[in-house]
Amino acid sequence: MSTVKNPVQKLNVLHTQFMNGTLDRRTLLTRASTLGLTATAFAAYAANLPASAQEATPAAAILPGGFKSKTREEYKQALATDYPFVSDTSGAAGGTLIMGALASTNLTTVNPMFASNFPTSDVNFLMFDQLVGLYPKGGAEFVPSLADYYEIAEDGRTYTFYINPNATFHDGTPVTAADLVFSGDAVKNEKTGTQYTSAFNDTIESYAAIDDQTFQAVTKEVIAQIVFFPSFFLPVLPRHIWENVPVENWKTDPGSTGAEPARVVGSGAYKFESISDAEGTATLVRNDNYYDTVSKVERLIFQTWPDSTAVVEALRAGDIDLYVSPVPPSEVESLQAEESLEVAIFDTYKFRWYGYNLDPAKTPLFQDVNVRRALIYALDRESYVDNIQLGYGEVAQGTQPVLSEAYAPDRVNNPYPFDAAQAMSLLDGAGWVVGSDGIREKEDQKLSFEVMYGAGDAALDQLVAAIQDNWKQVGVDGRPTAVDFDTVINPALTTNFNFQVVLLGFNWASPSGDQSGLFGTEMYGGGFNGMRYSNPEYDKLNDQADIALDTEQRRELLIAATNILNDDAPVCVLFFRQDLIGYNVRLTNFTPTANGLLWSLPYITIT
Repeated sequence: MSTVKNPVQKLNVLHTQFMNGTLDRRTLLTRASTLGLTATAFAAYAANLPASAQEATPAAAILPGGFKSKTREEYKQALATDYPFVSDTSGAAGGTLIMGALASTNLTTVNPMFASNFPTSDVNFLMFDQLVGLYPKGGAEFVPSLADYYEIAEDGRTYTFYINPNATFHDGTPVTAADLVFSGDAVKNEKTGTQYTSAFNDTIESYAAIDDQTFQAVTKEVIAQIVFFPSFFLPVLPRHIWENVPVENWKTDPGSTGAEPARVVGSGAYKFESISDAEGTATLVRNDNYYDTVSKVERLIFQTWPDSTAVVEALRAGDIDLYVSPVPPSEVESLQAEESLEVAIFDTYKFRWYGYNLDPAKTPLFQDVNVRRALIYALDRESYVDNIQLGYGEVAQGTQPVLSEAYAPDRVNNPYPFDAAQAMSLLDGAGWVVGSDGIREKEDQKLSFEVMYGAGDAALDQLVAAIQDNWKQVGVDGRPTAVDFDTVINPALTTNFNFQVVLLGFNWASPSGDQSGLFGTEMYGGGFNGMRYSNPEYDKLNDQADIALDTEQRRELLIAATNILNDDAPVCVLFFRQDLIGYNVRLTNFTPTANGLLWSLPYITIT
């Protein structure tokens, strides 16, 4: 039985069933007549309806034969091939796993609608399942989570998800497609205050519950899967818990803050127990009634720390089992020398970058592209990788990270090698001459600016000092200013844009290669495009890539877009980062990857 309330959506559901051959024309019209449509609308619909699905004029097949994802069984078989420990049932269940994370603030919410920082999102998605996840071993394959599998119709726009029939929320209530429709309505509603509304509304034309276990979403246009899923961010919240709370109150509701644990109800592998701002901790307990693999570890404790040195010492002392933030590169060798510790090292979608404020009302310093390019030429990025990252990374050639589908360092027009002479030549040509104090000036203005970055990371302190020194050598005064990380993000980068240069780390979290969330004009002054960068040709190529179903065609478009961005130089990507995750060897089967830091959690045992 459909759980959709909107009559137009109900008609869409009935029409889909008719076109699939599961309803005949008479039954369709009988049911449609009870939906409350106007007589005119109903008559127009009936007049254009073919006698049967077979007589309908078929739409051109954008995706001939459609697409069906791996089923849950196929996914588990693939996992067991790539990671044999998935099939290993030995190892005692129980124990507490304590995770430490470098964060300038405590966990900000226990409602995934509002989870947008690390490690808040990681904690939330242990409690709240999404429809699909990424296969852990590289690439861009989406695999079962709450949905046992999904299908894409030949039109390339209709995605149908088949929810696991045994899935329940933590209070025992079954998860149904009605909960997904309810959650979709919340994401769609701007009053909810979730950052995911814009991408969702730009992507999704309609969504409906076909029956209790079948949910369907239709996109506004044909787009690649790798673009669809990050845009179709749909945390599944229980309708029976939230339906009587106005969406504008959700963010501060006790069910979002954790003040009322009984209202923190998800469908994931772990259940919420408590949160403590004073201690900076959140505690989760195993969901013994989980519909999928039940974890062996009984209890998880997340603890945030404001200083990387403190977290490393806690790991060394055995006060935590796992440092889920990357450990400072300078600590890797000493941690690996400890008999009880190990460091997992792997490539990621992460990079260090800085961005110029291109709004002349905020600062006129960066309007000239040659100034922006000169500042990049002045940087010895190879030395940053060698001496600060200690080799755990790679100098950026363009903006696409190492694991991106569009990573092509040999195709980047200008890799900006370290060339202080070239930097000085460009600055001279732009009219910036060295003053008596060694700082360049032009029309009584110094080439002097603030470099804002997040405090608390020793490696970042080192990096910004090295950048400052390189710029000083060419007559540029870049002044490091360490502030609370959340201040960098909001208000500086996303609200009031009161910065000159901002230095950050970024993680695309997927191999899609679509970087419009950081550089697209539609994110101008919003999202993370606080630089206020805009280039219509860049936008056009990204838009074309989004709808390209052919992987190679999509890659070529993204490479071209990357070169435009690289030439315009609104940012400098310094280097691509490897993750360095320290952990105690008493954790067996811990296998982090760029596609999932904690994906192997169900299989971890504590010895």
